[in-house]
Amino acid sequence: MTKTVTKTQALSSKAWILLGIPVLFIVGGLMHFAYEASGNKLLAGLFAPINESIWEHLKMAFWPTVVWWLLGYFLLSKTRGFSTKHWFVSCAISAMVSPLVIVAFYYTYTGAFGIESLVLDIFSLLLGLAIGQLLALHIYTYATLKPIHFLIAL
Repeated sequence: MTKTVTKTQALSSKAWILLGIPVLFIVGGLMHFAYEASGNKLLAGLFAPINESIWEHLKMAFWPTVVWWLLGYFLLSKTRGFSTKHWFVSCAISAMVSPLVIVAFYYTYTGAFGIESLVLDIFSLLLGLAIGQLLALHIYTYATLKPIHFLIAL
C-alpha cells in the first residue's frame, strides 16, 4: 500500500506536532488548577483533575492532546491537504501513549525507588507528552496504514 502523506505535508505537520509539546505542557499544567478555579464545577471535573491521584492527573495529558490534534486538523487540513487517516491514527497514538508513559514513569520512581518528588511529577507530564507527540509524528510521517487502523483510532 502506498503512503499518502507527501514530504511537504509531513513537514507542515511536523511543525504543528512539535509545537504541541510545549503548548500541551503549559495547558496541561494550567489544567491542574482548573477544577478548583471553577468553584468545583462538575463540567470542569470531567476534564481537569479533581484530586491528587495519578489517575485524575492523566486528564492533564489526555484532553489537551485530543483538543490539540482536533484543532490542528481543523486549522490545517484544508490548506495543507493532510491525510485524515494518518492524522487521526497519530492523534490516537499520542492520546494513548502519553498517559501510559506518565503512569509507567510515576510508578517506577515512586513504587520501585520510593521517591516522591514534585519535580519528577511535573517532569512525568513533559516526558509523557514529548514521547506521545514524537511517536505520533513518526507514525504520521512514516506509517503505511490500512483502513482498519483508522477505524480503530476513531
